[in-house]
Amino acid sequence: MIQCGDQFIAGRSGGVVGAVVPWRGGYAGVAPAHIFQAAGTMNLRLGGLSCRVAYIPDDADLAFFSIEGACRESPLARPCLGPAEIANSRHKLSCRICDTSWSVAYVVLPPGDLPGPGESGSPLIQEGRVVGMLLSLNMHTCKGTAISAEMIAGKIKDR
Repeated sequence: MIQCGDQFIAGRSGGVVGAVVPWRGGYAGVAPAHIFQAAGTMNLRLGGLSCRVAYIPDDADLAFFSIEGACRESPLARPCLGPAEIANSRHKLSCRICDTSWSVAYVVLPPGDLPGPGESGSPLIQEGRVVGMLLSLNMHTCKGTAISAEMIAGKIKDR
């Protein structure tokens, strides 16, 4: 069953499904668009499924791809200041949301155990709900940038 935190392969690169959301009568995975742009492909392999990116908004680093298989919808919520977790199929990291807006959440990560290559898109979770999706990090300051679940939800409504 496909769910947030699962890893995928796109070309010779990969990333993590940030959320699974209702989409056009079915479900779609959400991941950072920069992964597909850098890989030069809109196709991905997720579990035993082949998927294709259906929508990349012009104003956000988001890519939506239909999932034609069993999946678990991700409950979305607004990010709040305080403790959170970055979780994917490789590992979980405790972190703290230090600033937030309707589109972005900034997180402070523990030094020495930062997300690595292939972990872009990892869901940011608070109280069992996806509140954001990790896009980038600064290794010198141990701070990360996540697109907020509010922005993801807004882009679903746009389509």
